[in-house]
Amino acid sequence: MPAGAEVGIVRSLLGPLWRWWDGGMEPSPRNNPFAYIDDLSPDEVRSRQLEGLRSILRHAAGHVPYYSELFRARGLEPDSIRCAAELGALPLLTKEVIRENFDALQASGIPESDRLPDSTGGATGVPLRFYRDRECFRRRVAQERYFDRWLGWSMGEPLALFVTHSHHESTSGRIKARIRNATYTRMISYDPHETDEEYLEAFAREFARFRPVLIKCFPNSLAVFADFVRRRGRQLPPVRAISCAGENLYPRQRRLFEETFGGPVFEKYGTRDAGVIACECPSHDGLHVFTEGAVVEVLRPDGSAAAAGESGRVVVTDLFNRAMPLIRYDIGDMAIPADDAPCGCGSPLPRLRQILGRDRDIVIDAEGRPRVGYLFVETVKDLHAEAQFQIVQPDRERLIVRVAEPRPGADVLQRITREFEGIVGPGMQISVEFVDEIPRDPSGKYRYVVSELTRWDAPEA
Repeated sequence: MPAGAEVGIVRSLLGPLWRWWDGGMEPSPRNNPFAYIDDLSPDEVRSRQLEGLRSILRHAAGHVPYYSELFRARGLEPDSIRCAAELGALPLLTKEVIRENFDALQASGIPESDRLPDSTGGATGVPLRFYRDRECFRRRVAQERYFDRWLGWSMGEPLALFVTHSHHESTSGRIKARIRNATYTRMISYDPHETDEEYLEAFAREFARFRPVLIKCFPNSLAVFADFVRRRGRQLPPVRAISCAGENLYPRQRRLFEETFGGPVFEKYGTRDAGVIACECPSHDGLHVFTEGAVVEVLRPDGSAAAAGESGRVVVTDLFNRAMPLIRYDIGDMAIPADDAPCGCGSPLPRLRQILGRDRDIVIDAEGRPRVGYLFVETVKDLHAEAQFQIVQPDRERLIVRVAEPRPGADVLQRITREFEGIVGPGMQISVEFVDEIPRDPSGKYRYVVSELTRWDAPEA
């Protein structure tokens, strides 16, 4: 059967059956509920976002004990909010605050059957539990499908996943999920914990047979497979696009992926707890923020808004989750906002110029300033050090470079140390540790930079 006819059957027959069986948890690929955004003006985008913000604030004030008390103490009236900047009257919601007020952050009036439990991957050591409601889940699936159109892919076309299974789990049982995948979702999944040559060769054969249209990945997981493909001189069927999320995407990885798999790379930015927040468009000039589902603030250390081109920490207000609203949620990332100039793609959505990384990927230099992890990663790559490595900051006075096999020569290690001193300043103690293996974190991600500091200087409310 021709590929086009097969996809048509999946979309028109099998897809509706599965959406009915799953209770309408995802939209039809032919009718994205957010397609209207394309026809809005920037002013209309801002107006709709403001109404969404007021709506979630009204809901939180009336149904969430934590926010009811907080709003009264701060004198905040949801309908008096005139713009997102006025959220600055509220303190940041940190993971510690969520854990300490877990019950008080849950909304009343949500049927138990509509409250879906979930948790983050626990890359920092302790997973964060949270709830979302069923309608929030539906909207987030539709939100991701909205961005997937920019990649030229829609549900029913074959897909290769280079992420852990938990990031694309079905709410159904295992047997049902396997049948669903064979007849509708049509995915092959690479296990990021498997890095031996035998597994990589077997997956390369499966990839060539399956001929995926799209790759969705954690960048470091795909990099392992791409390196293997290049070393072996394999020629795999080209893909239409590569979607990278969940980890920092480095320029070298972007080039490697495009050269190896033949499709353009699109960076997506999101978290397990806040959904897909922004996505790179076909113009590849920053990432567009999904304003229907989130208010994104980029803040300086003093809590004021960062200017275009200036780095700051990312704070998100989720406009979809009514089971457990996250308002001014400090998700622990850094980014650079873009200016208000129109994007060449024509989208009315505002942009972030660049995602810099998570606070666990940020090193504090000798002067107390945050230094993003890719500075260290690119330094090692530029020196062509072939070993696997990891940079760890246990405290503000020390930086440890962990090196696994094969060990680079002493001259390379000395050059790495000198380059790092140039980044963090002469007051930092830099040492090298040789280890047998650098493990991945529980979510399957490989962390190049690990900060063991509680956090970099955050604004106090």
